[in-house]
Amino acid sequence: MTLSILGIGFSHSDIALSNQFLEDLDIGTNAQWIIEKIGIESRVISLPIPYIEKTRNQDPEEGLKVATTTPTELALKATSMACERAGISPSQIGMIICDCVRPNHIIPTEAQRIAKALDLSIPAFEVLTACPVFALHIDFIKRFKELPEYVLAITTSAVSQVVNYNDRSDGAIWGDGASACILSTKHLGKLKIIDSEFDADPTRSNAVVIDRFGWFHQDGRAVRDFSVRQTVRLIKRAEEKFGLDWSKDVFIGHQANATMLEQITTNRKIPEQNHWHNVRCIGNQAGAGAPASLAMRWDDIKPGMRVLTAVVGAGLSWGSVLMEGV
Repeated sequence: MTLSILGIGFSHSDIALSNQFLEDLDIGTNAQWIIEKIGIESRVISLPIPYIEKTRNQDPEEGLKVATTTPTELALKATSMACERAGISPSQIGMIICDCVRPNHIIPTEAQRIAKALDLSIPAFEVLTACPVFALHIDFIKRFKELPEYVLAITTSAVSQVVNYNDRSDGAIWGDGASACILSTKHLGKLKIIDSEFDADPTRSNAVVIDRFGWFHQDGRAVRDFSVRQTVRLIKRAEEKFGLDWSKDVFIGHQANATMLEQITTNRKIPEQNHWHNVRCIGNQAGAGAPASLAMRWDDIKPGMRVLTAVVGAGLSWGSVLMEGV
């Protein structure tokens, strides 16, 4: 039973938040520091710029009210693109699994809200782990003995809405976005899944937190060190097991920040042209970043091309997916 990706879509918020704006907030950072430390040149968010300038989002509940889009709306836009690329209509989807790190409502779940918006009466539920969720979704779906003809896997994130913009680090990280993936074991798609894995260490779960009535916060140094080491391990495993050739194969990592990705690609000698990423201009989109990077290069996928996605983050958890163009 071969699991295939038939189509993958992405969407992002449309408000640009520049490094210069963050410098002008006078919170102890500057544009040069941001470029040197995390390599993000700009990010797209869903909070109005005048609102951040006035309040720094000191009341995240107010941030949710003034936001220009929701995780559900981002997910629906990504789903529309994924269905179009897969050549199906949303009415053909037989199951939805979803990851949303900060939904606007706990019940109904994000997956159920998406299914309702698509007018679908199908199984729809959460499979959540934040940043490494692309690997979790693929690994989870592969374990089913029977699947509907088409499965929709979504990750959607609007973390900017729960960012403390008085924090010089957190304010520079986040962008908002979603990705949606149409999968099937009954139809061959543009990509077939060769291998997947997912694992976690919950004893370190407090390293990344989004409070229910508060902000995102993390142990940045510990998470970065873990992320670099674990991603390198995932890449080495795939290199040894499948003989990856970085002169023609492609790597996509978790879009946490650009300098972290540079450390990883330098370690594994992955050339820039075979490193697909979007974090420099969009920011960290949590679980949506890596699959959105793949979706943005959909037309560049060629038969025989192998694409390794290695993702790490909240949980703390990690995983990888190796795909091959058909």
